[in-house]
Amino acid sequence: MQDIIYELIIGWLDLAQSLCYFFVIFSLLAIIMPCNKDQPIFHKGMLTDILYGMVIPIFSKFVTIFLLSAGFGLIFFNTPPDEMDKYIGNGYGYPATLPLWLQAAIVFFLSDIYLYWAHRFFHTSSMWKWHAIHHSSKTVDWLSAYRFHPVNAWLSFNLVNVIMLMIGFSPESITVMGFFNVAYSYMVHANLNWTFGPFRYVFASPVFHRWHHTTQKEGLDKNFAPTFPFLDIMFGTFYMPKGKLPEHYGIKGVDMPESFIGQLVWPFRQ
Repeated sequence: MQDIIYELIIGWLDLAQSLCYFFVIFSLLAIIMPCNKDQPIFHKGMLTDILYGMVIPIFSKFVTIFLLSAGFGLIFFNTPPDEMDKYIGNGYGYPATLPLWLQAAIVFFLSDIYLYWAHRFFHTSSMWKWHAIHHSSKTVDWLSAYRFHPVNAWLSFNLVNVIMLMIGFSPESITVMGFFNVAYSYMVHANLNWTFGPFRYVFASPVFHRWHHTTQKEGLDKNFAPTFPFLDIMFGTFYMPKGKLPEHYGIKGVDMPESFIGQLVWPFRQ
């Protein structure tokens, strides 16, 4: 029990420190190069987003451990516990024999494909209530990257990491990309006017993703890819017109609570 409490405290301190760093970075950038010039740095939904950022990632670790234990238990049900720990810690099979950089690159690409389709799945009528939480931000900024209902987060980000480990990739290959993925998610949600110019079709930009969050009709159900917009081009969901920026965000026709607890409970009431 003491070890668990210690891990929670360390995890919260690390999260709080990273929140402070990124707040300074993206607040300054939003002042210099804003997408929506009238959007405030401090806004009503900030506390809710911070609570998501401080609570969900910590408890998601325990969900990942549970999913890993269940998955590896099915794959290696006749394997002694010591050997199973070795597989979990180092990877196994052909993927684990690849150089770390190549493993990380493959994991990154495969994860983006999975998350593209998982994202589209959560935009279907039966799953939307879980994902609507993420779209409830009327002021979209870097902190909006945290606002995910646990069900949405666990079936997307946690599950894809478990799948990659079960395929045989080493934990290091996922950890290598971990910080980059977090920072990139902050960046695409930030209030920035970046389009990445000629690379707009290769890498997701803040303007690309802000079109996904808009309530404007032309941007609805567009731009699902976390990192690689060419997936949206391939599957007909790309939208980012030159010379035009999204202006309005949130979800129309939904009475969404603004509090953290209210939003956690909301999908169960639908």
